[in-house]
Amino acid sequence: MLKRGFKAQSERRSVEIRKKFGLHQDAPLSARKVAAAYDILVWTEADIAGVSDDDLVQLTVRDPDSWSAFTMRVGEKHLIVVNSSQSEPRQNSVIMHELSHILLGHELTSAGLTADGHFVPTSYNQDQEDEADWLAGTLLLPRPALLKIRRSGLTDHQAQNSYQVSSQMLTWRIRMTGVDYQLSNARKRRARG
Repeated sequence: MLKRGFKAQSERRSVEIRKKFGLHQDAPLSARKVAAAYDILVWTEADIAGVSDDDLVQLTVRDPDSWSAFTMRVGEKHLIVVNSSQSEPRQNSVIMHELSHILLGHELTSAGLTADGHFVPTSYNQDQEDEADWLAGTLLLPRPALLKIRRSGLTDHQAQNSYQVSSQMLTWRIRMTGVDYQLSNARKRRARG
């Protein structure tokens, strides 16, 4: 369960981050650009030195749905590794999810070290996952963007392309924010005069 006020705080954070980029509060936001602005590296599996060709095929061809992304620390920097075989909208969503963990200062509930001494995350607790899901969704599709999508008559497919989000993300944000219900009620009130 999200802490009281977290949803409103996420909307405010979405506006603040868009201001940093000179964007309007309803403009699309690229997770890769946000990562760059916070000096967070984003790699794909192919950027990791020492991964064999057979392992790359396993990660991206034989079993591409077994993972989406993970975050690790290399020295003082965060590094997000994203599965390049997934669609761009999916990559945008998972990078934003990983960024949200970092922006929220989440600590891993467990972690380990690789043989060469790199910190490898294993899991966050469920509250942290819920917070990262909500913040990532809000950063990608804040309430003003959802209202703009509906008021401008964009199809869901056009909205997904414009905001680089999956159909699942768009559906989830519209349902969770109640935007359709809000607009329907406003139309009914106007019709009654």
